Amino acid sequence: MKTKIKILLSLLIIGNSAEILAQDYRTADEHSLMQGFPPPSEKRVDKTNALFAAPFNRWSYLNMRSVYPTAAIKNAKESVPVSIEIDGGIEKLKVPRANDDGMPTGKLVDMDTYLKETYTDAFVVIKSDKIVYEKYLNDMDANHPHQMMSVTKSFAGLFGLMAVEEGKLNESDMVTKLIPELLNEGAFDGSTFQQVLDMTNSMHFSEDYADKYSEIVEYAKVLGFIAAEPGADLPASIYEYLATLKKDKEHPHGEIFHYQTPKTDVVNWTTNRATGKSFQDNMYDELWSNLGTDGETYVLLDQNGTLFAGGGLNATPLDLTRFAIMVLNKGEFNNQQVVSPSIIEKLSKGASTEAFQNGPSASGIMGGGDWSYRAQWWVRHTPAKEAFSAIGIHGQWIYIDVLRNIAIIKQSSQPVSANNYYDGYNISAYDVIISYLNK
Repeated sequence: MKTKIKILLSLLIIGNSAEILAQDYRTADEHSLMQGFPPPSEKRVDKTNALFAAPFNRWSYLNMRSVYPTAAIKNAKESVPVSIEIDGGIEKLKVPRANDDGMPTGKLVDMDTYLKETYTDAFVVIKSDKIVYEKYLNDMDANHPHQMMSVTKSFAGLFGLMAVEEGKLNESDMVTKLIPELLNEGAFDGSTFQQVLDMTNSMHFSEDYADKYSEIVEYAKVLGFIAAEPGADLPASIYEYLATLKKDKEHPHGEIFHYQTPKTDVVNWTTNRATGKSFQDNMYDELWSNLGTDGETYVLLDQNGTLFAGGGLNATPLDLTRFAIMVLNKGEFNNQQVVSPSIIEKLSKGASTEAFQNGPSASGIMGGGDWSYRAQWWVRHTPAKEAFSAIGIHGQWIYIDVLRNIAIIKQSSQPVSANNYYDGYNISAYDVIISYLNK
C-alpha cells in the first residue's frame, strides 16, 4: 500500500499533463489526513511532506502553524466590514478547460468543476468594493488563514516600492550600497535594486521543485523547511546563503527576467535596512493597520527565526479581499490613502516584455509576448485583459484588473507547484468572470 502511495505522489508532483493530474480531488477530510490519536503514519503531515507534497498539502496549507515556526501579524485596532452583494450569474458561467500547453480547449465546464479541478480552497471575486462571489472548499472559510507561497513576494516588492516612494532608497541604487555583505562578485554584486525587484539580475539558480538536487530544494534545506542529509555542509543562515549565489555566466544583469526565489529575500533585506523595519512590521504599519483586518495572519520563520520572504505569508481570504479593494480603488481604503496611486500605476505599467519573453517563464499562456514582471508582480499586457497578479505555487492568486475594477482571490492546494495547464485554466476562468462582470 505504501509503495502505491509513493508512486501516486511521484506522478502528482512530477507530472505536467492534464491526464496525469485529473486523478484525485478529495479534500483533506476525505483523505483522512491528520485524523486519529495518533494519525496513521501514511496520513500524517509533517516537515517531510507539508510544503510541496500532495495530497498532504490539502491539509498543511490550512494548518502551516502546526508544522513550522511562525510570527504573527497584528490586526487593525478596528475591523472594517466588507460589503457582500452576490451576483448569481457567476455561479452559472462556463469555463474552458485548458490543454497541457495552457491554451483553452473547446470543452466547457461549470464553475464547480473548474474549482474542483484546480484544487480550490477559497475563491473570492471582488467588484469595486464589494464581494460579488465567494466559494469555500476543503474546510476553508472567509476567516481561515491559508498558505500563500510566493504571493508573499509581491508584498515584499510592494514594501520596496513604498520605501522608494518615501525617499528611503532609489531603484537605481546598487543593492550593495545597503547590503555590503553581498560585495563578493556574486549574483547581487553590481546589480541595482530595481533589477533585483524585477528579477532581472543575473543569477545561477534552478527553481525546479520536482528536482531533489535543484538549488530551490537546497534553499529549503537551509531554511529548515526540508530536512538536510546528515553531515550536509550548508550555510548556517539565509543571509550567509544569499552571499554564496553566483551570476549566470550567459546573461549580464538586466538582460532577462528569471524568476528565482532568493532574489526576494534580497529585496526584503534591502527594504529592512532602508526602513529599519521587518517585513512583519511593514505589513502591519503600512497595510493591515489601515485595512481594518480582523483575521489570523502569520509568516513562516526559518530555523533561525528569520522571516521567509520568498513564500511565508499565511492570510485569510477576507483580509486579502480588503487589500484587493484598496488596490482597485487607487490605493484608498475606508477614506484613507494607504498606498500611493503612483505605485499602483507602476504596477499597472509593468516592465520589459522583451526581458520576460527572453526568460524561461515565457511559455503557455504567458508565452505570447504580452507579459512582464514588475516589483515581484506578474503583469499582463493583453489588450482588454490588462492586469497584475501576485502568484504563488500550488495555486495561490491575487489577480487585479484595475481598468475593469475587478479582483479575484484564489487559494488552492494543487498537487504540482505550477505548470502551463493550471496557469491557463485559471486565467481563462478569470477572463470569463471579468468579461461577464464588465458587460
